[in-house]
Order: sequence, then C-alpha cells, then structure tokens
Amino acid sequence: MNITIVSEYSLWWVLPFALVSFLLVVWVYFFKRPYHKDLSLPKLYILAFLRGFSILLLLLLILEPKLKYSSEKIEKPLLVFAQDNSKSIGLSSDSLFYLNEYPSEIEKFLESLNSEFEIKKISFGSEVKELSNFDYSETNTNFSDLFEFLKNNYGNSSNVQVVIASDGLYNKGSNPRYDLQDVSFPIHTLQLGDTARIEDVSVMSVKTNELGFVNSKLPVRIGVKATNFDSELVQLKISKGSKILISDEIRIKNNSFYIEKDFFITPEKAGLQKFKVDIIADKNEHSKINNHYEFVVDVLDNQRKIAICFDQYHPDIAAIQSAVNENLNFTVELINLAQKQADLGKYNLVVLYQIPSHLNSYSGFLQQIQQKEIPILMVVGGNSDISAVNKLNLGVTISGNESIFSESSFVGNETFNLFDLKKSNREILEKMPPLLSPLGIYDFSSEHQVIGYQGIKSIQTTNPQIAFTHRDNQKTAWIFGEGVWRWKLHLARMNESPMVFVDLINQVVQYLSLKIDRNQLVVKYAKSVSEGDEIVFDVEMYNKSYELVNQANMDFILTNQEGKSFNYSFEKRSGKYQLKIKALTKGNYSFVAKTQEIENNLEQTGQFIVSSNSTESNNLQADLKMLSQISSLSEGEVFGLSELPEIVKKIRGNEHSQSTLSVETKYGNLIEMLFLLIIIIILMISEWFLRKYWLGI
Repeated sequence: MNITIVSEYSLWWVLPFALVSFLLVVWVYFFKRPYHKDLSLPKLYILAFLRGFSILLLLLLILEPKLKYSSEKIEKPLLVFAQDNSKSIGLSSDSLFYLNEYPSEIEKFLESLNSEFEIKKISFGSEVKELSNFDYSETNTNFSDLFEFLKNNYGNSSNVQVVIASDGLYNKGSNPRYDLQDVSFPIHTLQLGDTARIEDVSVMSVKTNELGFVNSKLPVRIGVKATNFDSELVQLKISKGSKILISDEIRIKNNSFYIEKDFFITPEKAGLQKFKVDIIADKNEHSKINNHYEFVVDVLDNQRKIAICFDQYHPDIAAIQSAVNENLNFTVELINLAQKQADLGKYNLVVLYQIPSHLNSYSGFLQQIQQKEIPILMVVGGNSDISAVNKLNLGVTISGNESIFSESSFVGNETFNLFDLKKSNREILEKMPPLLSPLGIYDFSSEHQVIGYQGIKSIQTTNPQIAFTHRDNQKTAWIFGEGVWRWKLHLARMNESPMVFVDLINQVVQYLSLKIDRNQLVVKYAKSVSEGDEIVFDVEMYNKSYELVNQANMDFILTNQEGKSFNYSFEKRSGKYQLKIKALTKGNYSFVAKTQEIENNLEQTGQFIVSSNSTESNNLQADLKMLSQISSLSEGEVFGLSELPEIVKKIRGNEHSQSTLSVETKYGNLIEMLFLLIIIIILMISEWFLRKYWLGI
C-alpha cells in the first residue's frame, strides 16, 4: 500500500508557512527574551525546533491535507452460472437425474473453476434470483428478464462469461435472440431436457374473451400441437363440468404439426364460469399432463349495443365497425345523423365520428347523451367542430387554430393501466401510418389516462393521440385523428395480424361499455390464474369526495372451496393497497377485503379460479436451435452434459478469462486523524516541560 499526502491547495504554501514559523521562533527565542544568555545553543535549538515545528503543523492544517491510500488489487474473472429452474426440466424423461445426480455434477464443474474465477450462481424462470436449490418449480421461463439482469449487472465488465443451463424453451417475454443485441460477453449454453425424439400431443393455447354474455355465442380459438404423431387421429372436447359442449376430431398431418381451430360455446349462467379443453389420443404419449387446459370466462347477463354516429361517411367508420363486429358480444348499428336521430335508450355506447361537425353541432342530441351518462368514443378529425367539442366539457379542451392539422404517429405510454395493452402490440402500433390530428394545446380538466401520445416528425409530444377521460359518471375515449383505416391496411402489408388493431378497438369499446364502478372500495385482480402463479390484488379506497386515500389498514380474508379461510394484510403503496399471494392450489376461491379503524367500514367481495394449466408442460421437446442461436449471437458455444470438461477448457481459454489489476484509492482527512493532533500536543508539552526544567519558567 502506498500512502501519500495530498491537498486541494498548492504545496508551495509550505514554504511561506515554514518562513512564518521560523520568524516566530526567532522573535520569541532571540528577540523577545534573550534565552541564549541562559541556555547553551544545543538546548536553545531544541526548544526552537519544538516550537517552530508545532507552529508549522498547525499552519499546514489550513491546507486541509488528506492522506491518500493506494493499493493494487487483482480481480479474478467472473463466471455467471444461470440455471433454468422451470418445470419443463422436471417434466422431462430424465427428471430423476436432474433432481438427484445433476446438481452434484454442476457443483463439481463449478468447483473446478473456483480457484481461477469468481463464481456467481443464479436461477431463472418466472424471475431471476440466487440459485439455492434445483427444484424446477418455476411456472414460466423468461429469458428476457435473465438477459436484462445480466446486462444491468455485468454489462460494463470486460472479464465476464456466462453459462446458461436450459432446455431452450420459453413461454414468457420476447424471443431470446432479440434481447442479445447489447450483450458484450460470451454466453455458453448447456443443453438440458429431452433432446431425443418424443411422441406427444398437447393443448398449446386457448384464446377467448375475458367477458362473455348469457345465451350468446362466445368464440374460442384452440391451438393443438403434435410431435411425431403423423397420421394419427385425436379427439378434442370442450366441456363444463360433466357436460360435453363440443366434440371434434383432428387428423395429424405430419410429425411437426400445429393447428388452431375456432369454436363457439354458449354460456348459460352468469358469473365466473370454468371450461375445460381435452385432447384424447389412442397412441401412447411422452406425457399426458399437457392434454388438458382450463379457461375461465366472466359471464355477464346482457349484451352491449353500440351506435356509430356520423354525418359524413369515412373509411374509418367501416374499420371501426368491422373491428367491433369481431366480438360477438357487441351489436353495432350505423346511424347517419344527417338523415335520422338515434334512440339513445337502446345503446350502451355511442361512437361519435367527427361529431359535432362543421355541418351541425347536434347540441340537443349530445345533451341527451350526457344526461343519460352514456359512454362515448369521440373520434376528432378534419370535419370536427373543435369549438363545439370543447363546449361539451368532456374533460379535454383543444386550443389553437381549428383549421391546422398535422400528421401524428402513435407513441405508446408504458404507464397506461386501464386495461392490458401488450408490449408487442404497442410496439406494432408505433409503426402504423400517422393520423391527421388537430394541432394545438390539449388541456385535461378531469381524471384521465393516455394510451398513446402524438409523435410529430419523430418527436414525442405531450399531446394525446388516444386517451380516456372520466367526468362525473360518464366515461369518454378519445381518438385525436382520422385515418385509422390505414392501420388495418398497413398491418396486412406488414404481414402482421389485423388482430392488433381489432384488439385495441375492442379493448377500448369493452372498457367503455361496462358500467362504472363508483364504489369507495375497488379491488382489481385477475379472475383466472394458473396453479403456482402469483396473483396480485390492487385496491383503491376513496373517501366520500371520491379522493384516493389509504390511511386506514385493510384486511383480506381468502376462502378456498373447502371453506377454509386465510387472513392476509395489504401493503400500502403509492396511495393504494397491494397484496401478492403465491402458489395457490387448484380450485375456486372467494375473498373479502375490508377496512379497519374508520367511521364507516368498507367491504368488497369477489371470486377467482385457480386452474391446473401449466404452460411449462405444453412443449417438452428441448429447443436446441434456440440454445445454438443464443451462443452464436454472443460468441459463445453450445455444449451437452457429457462435455463439461470441454466447457472448462473453453472458459479458461477465452479472452474474457483474464484477471484484471485495479488500483483502489481511499482518502482520509488529516484534520480528523487523532494521531496528528497528538503529535502537535506532544511537541507543545515537550517544549513547555524542557523550558520549565532548564529555565524554571
């Protein structure tokens, strides 16, 4: 360790300080009192030195000197071992090996590198965490979170290597190869899982609406995958309880087969309804755990009728109508207000396409909508009368020249949370053609949320393009711009599914058409989760003025289908309440959330269903191609379990395996160091004692 003295001031100050100390000593000992007459020169010089040196040290403290400690440190290269701890590993044919023998083999492998590398062991699945055991209990596999963790923690290091032990299967997050662009270190992959040929058929996916309506057709799209089942015939059944609703046959046409089939079921009762999909095959399979899939629909007891009102036809109207018609729970009627009036008593939602317009303000018609508190979807375009729109007091005003419009692109708002707009859909919408939007200053005067902002010439503005406002008991959605018909056309040109546009319009319409919940206690949660997944309850509590508050404590009582109750407490967070519950077993659950210690206690009930679905079991054939892509894109290599010695050689020989020499520097303030003050005091005491001893004064 090297120790030096440094200061923020120039060390040339030492010279005038030494001169001042010398002059003071000469003045004291040779002019003020002639001590040289009573003492010999050696004794006089000793006293002068003690006095002068102590004065010099006191003067040097003015420079605020610091001690600088410099030490060299050799840092070993880092090896990060990331273990896929998801259920698909435990469901493989070698599950006993992965539970019993595999952990010890990995420990031996890492131990052989321990003297040369700093070892960091983590596991990933639903989340990234420290590797504590090999239990393969994670219900999802997310490579995106893993790569994000690696880049955030080790992205700036030059001596890092990563070994990922996985079967290459993922069911959450984006495709792993898209997350490797900014990785600056090699990632070696260790192949796990079933690499041999397996024979299996599974229910890969079930897509349906979260909401349905009694005695109305509910679309269900089922994805079936078959591996090495060529020419086999399998049965597909959809049932509710013991009642079979649909039975169908599927002929497998090749050894790598996938098909999606559409069906319609008709719910007969309102409330949470659970349905089951089964695939039945005569041929022996690798696993039958993935032959079943349960899904839940919240069934309402009435349909929603929607009126699209306009006075000049536009292609946007057909695009919106066709998107809404994709949902059989909605009935759409087009109304040209220039020809007839609408019977507002029939509708749950009114779409006002560029109404009020320059042709007519329709003030009486719009006043009726507001009096009846009917939800509105406002589309504002070139034919809209902006002044008349502002006078409606729906929560937004646009100030500026009404005749000026600009082309604006969609820029997604990541904080939007009224409904789940998927990240992938948001990114696709950002590539859509621009809309023609009013150019001006947008002011919100009520509760609001923005789905996407206007981007003008690659610059994001604060002006909304699609937004929601909430005033009194009326909900309003806004599309500030005309030209959404181009979005649907552009999706076809991009070879993207038009469902991105359809889903957006349906989510907007569905949110608007549902009744407003003005309860003082609002509980938000998923009404269907898979066994083992985490369920999150977000609660908002409002006072009588409908202001968000969270001063009171809140209890949560969960009851399973056997009638056993469990008590939980909410965590207060950002003005709201939140509760997370993990690893609930399959079954039906009900709950009561209630407040404590306030004048009028509030209470809210609800129910949800935990199904036995496991996305990890849908596909059990290891994806070696994905592992190869991960390694090749990061300049790593792929290895099998029998090649652990080769991995050791590869890691040792990699250019990232070099140790680095770093210099660690610390500073200490001399003024704060006790030993320096002790030296000054000793010098002063020594001078006083010797002068007392030699001169008696």
